[in-house]
Amino acid sequence: MHTLRSLAKRLPYPVLCRLYHHVRLRSESARIVKVAALTGLPLLQTLNLTGLRGSDTLFVLGSAWSINEIPDKRWQIISQHDSVGINFWPAHPFVPRLYHFENIVYGSQPLMFEALRQLLEKRSDAYANTVKIITEVGTIHGRQLIFEIPEGMKSNFYAGFSMPVVARDEEELRTGMRYMQSLGCFTQRSHVAWLFKYGGSVIAVMTLALVMGYKRIVLCGVDLNNQDYFYHDRERYPGCVGWEFVPRKDVHLTARRLPWLVPAQSAVYLFKELVLDPADVELFVESPVSTLYPKVPLASQTLFDELRIERHLVFLRADKHGC
Repeated sequence: MHTLRSLAKRLPYPVLCRLYHHVRLRSESARIVKVAALTGLPLLQTLNLTGLRGSDTLFVLGSAWSINEIPDKRWQIISQHDSVGINFWPAHPFVPRLYHFENIVYGSQPLMFEALRQLLEKRSDAYANTVKIITEVGTIHGRQLIFEIPEGMKSNFYAGFSMPVVARDEEELRTGMRYMQSLGCFTQRSHVAWLFKYGGSVIAVMTLALVMGYKRIVLCGVDLNNQDYFYHDRERYPGCVGWEFVPRKDVHLTARRLPWLVPAQSAVYLFKELVLDPADVELFVESPVSTLYPKVPLASQTLFDELRIERHLVFLRADKHGC
C-alpha cells in the first residue's frame, strides 16, 4: 500500500486528482451505507433540500472568540435569517436552522469526544427542529461519536460524508476545485450525497450553501488565527472554559501550511474566486479580526441594516397574504 501511494504521488496532478476522487468516493459511499445501517440514521442524500432555505442569506457560525463580540442587535438580525452552526456550536445559546459537525473517534481524541457527546445530550431538546448533518466517518470499527448520538438528537439527523481534493499548493488546489466544478458538486439541486471540503468545515458548509441556493454568506467566528474559542469566556461559559483540546495560542491547525495542506485562508480565497464569484454569491466576514479580512470584505452595519429591512418586508408580505 505504501508503494502504491508513493507511485500515485508521482502522477501528473490532474491524473492524481481524478484517481484520488474516484477511489475515495467509492470507499466513502460504501462506508456511510454500512454506518447508516448500523445506526439507523438516514443518509444525507435522502434529505430534500427544497424548501429548507428560508432566506437568501446564510450565516455560518464558527467557534472563534469574535463570536462574543457580536452585539445583540446583530443577533436579532441573524435570527431572522438562516444560519448553520459548526462542530461545538451547541455550546452557544443561539440555535441555528442547520448544524454540521464532524464525527470523532474516541481513541484519537477522547477529551473532545466526551465533551461533544455530553454537549449534544445536553442540547438535544433545543436542537429537535434543527437539521443536523454529521460527516467524517473514517471507520466502522471502534468507539466513535456517530455510534453514540443521544436519542433526543436523532430527529432531523442525517449521516453524510465529505469529499476533499489532494493539493500540495495553491495551483493544485485551483485545479482540484475546477475539477469539482466540472462534476457539478456546486450546482443547486434538491439532494446531495456528499459535500466538497478542504481543510476545516467552513468550505463544506459553503458548498451546502451553494447547493441550497443562497445568494449571500456571512462568516461569523471564522477567525483562523489562534485556538481561542467563544466558549473560553469564563464568565459566559463556566462549564466549557476548561475545553482545551490543543494549545490555545497555537496557530489554527487548518491555517498552517503543511506538505499536503494549503492554508485555510488560501482555500477560502480560491473558493470565493473560482466558485462563489462566478455564481454571484457574496461572501463576507462579520468581524475584522478574521484573518480572511480584507480579502474577504467586512459585513458592514449598512449590510445588516439592509438585511433587517429585507426581512421586515418579507414579514409584511406574509401578513398581507394571511400567512
